[in-house]
Amino acid sequence: MIDFGKPVIGLTDIHCHIVPFVDDGAEDYEEAQELIRREYSQGVRTLVMTVHLRKGMFDTPTSKAVKHFDELKRWLAETDMSDMEIFLSREYYCDERFETLLEGYANNSEEVFFDGEKLVPRDEIRPFGKQKCILLEFSSSRMQDSEFEIFIKKASQAGLTPIVAHAERCPAVQDRPTIVYRMKEQGALIQVNCESLLSKTGTKEFQTAHGLVKHKLADIVSSDCHNLKERQPEVRKSYLFLKKKYGISVADELMRERAVSLIYGDEVGNCKELFVNVKN
Repeated sequence: MIDFGKPVIGLTDIHCHIVPFVDDGAEDYEEAQELIRREYSQGVRTLVMTVHLRKGMFDTPTSKAVKHFDELKRWLAETDMSDMEIFLSREYYCDERFETLLEGYANNSEEVFFDGEKLVPRDEIRPFGKQKCILLEFSSSRMQDSEFEIFIKKASQAGLTPIVAHAERCPAVQDRPTIVYRMKEQGALIQVNCESLLSKTGTKEFQTAHGLVKHKLADIVSSDCHNLKERQPEVRKSYLFLKKKYGISVADELMRERAVSLIYGDEVGNCKELFVNVKN
């Protein structure tokens, strides 16, 4: 059992690709360890590593992800960053195989079959936190509408808390941001990427991300970091940016309070005396 005792409440990052050898994130342990160091130096104390799962692109078995995650966890325990809590989950691309997994998970099926492949739903679906959260990834190039409703509903029916990953990158959200109201009515939370908030003013990602924050439709801001080059963690920079533009209460809600409540429970998320100060 996971001990959900009171953590040190620094910033949170519930969407990142730091586990090595499993997707398009960290290439090796050295890069993964440096990414963790950078997250820690920016004030992050709760970190959820979300390994991609997408048929035909990121088919890494969960067992392999667990193996490399456990190696990072052992390393972390021996460093001066041992007060950082790390969790393993996945970023689930919403395709037919994942739909089959969700249905099997909801029905407590020991195994399901998709395209001749045997799958074990309770192994492949790894929610995190007390609220059993999972990240749902939708297409960043295709206009989708009904898919949102299908997967949010199926995840909710399975007893999971669906979080729509980088919603600002979805063409349907960019075209009709009000679609997010329906997602939230159906039980979804909305995650926005740090890089979108900090990107060039004229981009669709920037405009949509800030629209979601401004209209209080965003629930969580996370790094979605992948590497040390193009997609580094920008957690501290994003927190300070939000604090300056929208106020400290918004920054705290989006970058620690909501996520901490989902993981540890409301009684912890509301303990402001445990907050780690993030200096300018």
